[in-house]
Amino acid sequence: MFFTKFFTRDYRSYMDKGEKHFAEERYADARNAFLEALHKLEDSVGDSEAKAAIDRRIVDTGNRLGLLNLAEAEYAIARGEVAKAEEHLGLVLELAEDPVTRTKAENLVGSITSPAAPVQSPPTAHNCSGCSPQTGAISEEDHSHDHLSGEERFELLVQTLPEDLPQRYVALGGRFADAYLLVHDGEEKAGTAILEELLSEQDNDILLYELALISHRAGNAADCEAYFRRALTINGTNPLCCLGLVQLLADTGRLTECIPLLNSMIDREMLLEQAIIFLADVHQNLGNEEAAMGGYTKALAFPGAAKAAAERLVVLLQKQGRSEEAAYVAKKYLKGCC
Repeated sequence: MFFTKFFTRDYRSYMDKGEKHFAEERYADARNAFLEALHKLEDSVGDSEAKAAIDRRIVDTGNRLGLLNLAEAEYAIARGEVAKAEEHLGLVLELAEDPVTRTKAENLVGSITSPAAPVQSPPTAHNCSGCSPQTGAISEEDHSHDHLSGEERFELLVQTLPEDLPQRYVALGGRFADAYLLVHDGEEKAGTAILEELLSEQDNDILLYELALISHRAGNAADCEAYFRRALTINGTNPLCCLGLVQLLADTGRLTECIPLLNSMIDREMLLEQAIIFLADVHQNLGNEEAAMGGYTKALAFPGAAKAAAERLVVLLQKQGRSEEAAYVAKKYLKGCC
């Protein structure tokens, strides 16, 4: 999510690979790439902000994989496959940090296990700047959905989208679902042809968003931006289009253009936590440290953003010689591990 162009060459390639996999919804592959990026960065000095950015993407992939495994667990329970359900629920609790996802998993664990033998929730990996990643754990992720129909796979994939987008994606119908799965499975040419055909029949922000992603992966920033801006003229409240355009502007070095877009997202509470952190990151990279610190401090109030904000804030406080404040923030929000 954050500024791959600012990362140095030794780990940037792994970050780029991770972002590509994430955009393709290959979350296990993305997590492996981000963990490798973190590993490459371990011996670096003065890259705390880059570490924090990688850590957040590791959390993002863990949450997405947690949702996928939660859906697999529910499917297994419906089929009476308790052992398989327990395996997937264990992965949810190992990978996901999102409290809603973890609570659902814990409730399902409680519904299928004996009171005499409760299942212990694995501790959530911190993966913060000062901790080493547990790279061996991620190989256990079961990411196959061969038993699912195309319709079920599509609904499973889009359920991780924010706000009302899962329902809107499903409402676009079978042809769109076919295109979406083709793109997801690497058959972008065939998927693009269907998306363009559908777009010729109706202007739609979701179709334009998906074409923007394809253009981005092809390295065509101009077309990508054109698709995003066209989508936003149709629906200015699509959170993914807003964030996608912001990310593209940041990726191409147009940081000042990000600021009004991010302020608008914050005012409208669109992907609020991500927008607050992203805006603070923009100010930080523009050298506006006071504005960045204000943004990170604001983000501490949001559980989903507090850890990433604290990691960044601690670095800036230490830079200004405010060691006691940095220690307080680390103790309260990072449990002393950074």
